[in-house]
Amino acid sequence: MRAATAFLVLMLVLAGCGGGGGGSTGDEATPGCNGSAALCGKRLDQVVFPGTHNSYAASDQPGWHFAAQRYGIGRQLDDGIRALLLDVHYGVPAADGLVRTDLAAEGAEANKVAAALPPEALRVAERIAGPLGAGMPPGEPRLYLCHTLCELGAEPLGPALATIAAFLESHPRTFLVLVMEDYVPAARIAAAFRAAGLAHQAATLPRQAPLPTLGRLLGQGKRLAVFSEKAGGTPAWYMPAFSYIQDTPLGARRPSQLSCDRFRGEADSPLLLINHWIPPFPPSPRRNAAIGTATFLRHRVRSCMRERGFAGSIVAVDFYDSTAVVSVARELNSR
Repeated sequence: MRAATAFLVLMLVLAGCGGGGGGSTGDEATPGCNGSAALCGKRLDQVVFPGTHNSYAASDQPGWHFAAQRYGIGRQLDDGIRALLLDVHYGVPAADGLVRTDLAAEGAEANKVAAALPPEALRVAERIAGPLGAGMPPGEPRLYLCHTLCELGAEPLGPALATIAAFLESHPRTFLVLVMEDYVPAARIAAAFRAAGLAHQAATLPRQAPLPTLGRLLGQGKRLAVFSEKAGGTPAWYMPAFSYIQDTPLGARRPSQLSCDRFRGEADSPLLLINHWIPPFPPSPRRNAAIGTATFLRHRVRSCMRERGFAGSIVAVDFYDSTAVVSVARELNSR
């Protein structure tokens, strides 16, 4: 009897070890790719990547005005976000802790930047820091993640990349997509990626040949694709975004205006980015939750992929935690 009981316990333990991957939702616990063995055989353009717009701007972190997300990058990755849209600016920290946008270093004119801002954003920025570009503190400009103006919120690029690197270290079977809206030279961003230990993990994708599968990329130790909206091409892994990516229009103010038309990129760009947020200022959790239900989101993603001839996409949302973007991506990836 005692031997039979021991044998039964042993069999239960072995069964639990053999089935652990299937019952886990974490990418690191599954001997597959981005949480699914089925995704290993899919090309990059055949995978749906749940993503966030203005990923760094998080209302649960201090200093952010008009944030587009509730939680920061680390929490987003833990929650299943696999694509990040990041804006990189030059900023100079002041003695009071405020970061001032170095418009001169970016080659931007204060009047043009002011004209492009929503009036409320401009009023808040000038109430905090005075006229744009005036009274800059001394010091060399540094790299920050900011949305247009660092006065409205800023996160140093280095620590954000370190967060991404730490996540990939603990999730070696996960592949991420980063789209950089860059206002600084490519060499500066490449140096930041090297310092974070990410440059050697960044893939250089073919442009005129079929994209590699997730399994092949991860097998080569490549865990992220990095795209530049403005300055891509050098180094080779810092790829020009709208050569590789075609996206959907920006500026919808209500759900009926969300379009699947091509906005930027070429007709043969191999990746699709679906911009799925309603941007009336300031960003609205309620309005973005309404277009982020599983039914609405599933319908739009399927419609855009069908209309544009894609089997996968990058789906970027605001206030991701109030949407079904992660679960819808998981569902579509299981097809």
